Amino acid sequence: MAKKHALSATGGRSPFGLAEFMAFWWRDPRRRIMLAILLCTAWLCFFSAQWFRVEKTVAGGRRALGVTAETTYLPPGPVLRVMALGQQSFLADLVYVRAAHYFVEHLITDSQLPWLDRYLNAIWALDANCKSSYRWGSEVVKFGQRIDRDVSMRANHFARLGLEAQPDNPWLYHEIAFNLRYAMDPHTPAETQYYRELALRYLEIAYTFPNFVYDPNYLASQYARAGQVDEGIKSALVNYGGATDEQRRELRNMLTERNRGEDAGELAWLDVVHQRDWWYVAPALATMIGPKRVLAPPLNTADASGWLREVETPPPLLKRLNVRFMQPPANERPDSAEWFTDLPPPSTTTAPLN
Repeated sequence: MAKKHALSATGGRSPFGLAEFMAFWWRDPRRRIMLAILLCTAWLCFFSAQWFRVEKTVAGGRRALGVTAETTYLPPGPVLRVMALGQQSFLADLVYVRAAHYFVEHLITDSQLPWLDRYLNAIWALDANCKSSYRWGSEVVKFGQRIDRDVSMRANHFARLGLEAQPDNPWLYHEIAFNLRYAMDPHTPAETQYYRELALRYLEIAYTFPNFVYDPNYLASQYARAGQVDEGIKSALVNYGGATDEQRRELRNMLTERNRGEDAGELAWLDVVHQRDWWYVAPALATMIGPKRVLAPPLNTADASGWLREVETPPPLLKRLNVRFMQPPANERPDSAEWFTDLPPPSTTTAPLN
C-alpha cells in the first residue's frame, strides 16, 4: 500500500530515476547497443580533449627553443610589389592564406605567433585595402593564450593601422574598446578610470555607424556603469531603430527603470505603428510615414482628438510586443489650439421642425 501511494504521488512513476533509466535502455537489445555506442563516444570525446590538452602542454615545452629559433623570410614591400607584376591584390591574398596557415599551425601547438606581424605587414604593403586582415590580425593574436597588456597593445596596434586605411569600419573601434576595457590590466585606480573612459569613447564611435549591428543595451549599460545615466538614455534613444524586438523591449524596460516612462511609451508607440501599419518597410521609414488614420469624421466634430484618429490596435499585437503603455510623440498628438483653427465652430442654432 505504501508503494502504491508513493507511485501515485509521483504521477504513477517510480521515484528512482536511475533505475527507470537503466531499465529503459537495458530492456531492448537495440537500446543496449545504442547505450554502449553513446558511452564509448562520450569516453572518446573526453579522452581526446584531455589528450589534446596534454599534447599541447608538452609541445609548448618542447618548442620553447624552437620558437626563438624559428625563422621566416618575406621580401620587403617594394620587392613584393615588383614581384606581383601588377597583381598586388592576388599576391596579398596568397600571403594572407599563408598567414592563416601559420596561425593554425601554432594554434594547435604552442599558440605563439612571433612572425605574424611580418606576414601582416607584407599583406598591407601589397594591398592596404585588404579590409578583413586588420580585424583578423587584431583578433587572432589573442587566441589560445593569456590576454595581458602586451597582447592587447599588439591587437590595438593592428586595429589602429586598420583605422588609417578604413576609418569607417566600426568593428575596429569596437575591438579597441574591448581591449581597453577588459584586457589592459591597469595598476592604479586612475589608470583604470582612464582606460574605461577611453574605451567608452571608442565604443560610442562604433555605435554611430549605421552598419554596426550590435546590441544597443551594451552601450547603455556601459554608460550606466560609468555613472553617465543621461548619456545611456540618449544612446538608447539613438540606437533604438537598429535593435531587434527583444533588444527594444529591454531598452524600454531600461528607460522605465530610469524614470523615463514617457520616452518608453513613445518608443512603444513607434513599434506598434511599424508592426501594425507598415510592417513591410524599415522601422525608420515607418516612423517618417506616420500611422494610418481613419479618414471618416468623428461623431463630435468639435472634438479635436477625434479627427484623423489612428486605427485600432489588435490586442495580440500589444501582447507580442509586450507593450503596457504607449503614447504618440508630441508632434503626433492632436493639439487643440492647432486643430480647432481649421474646424468649423459648433452650431448653436436649432433647425425648425417641419
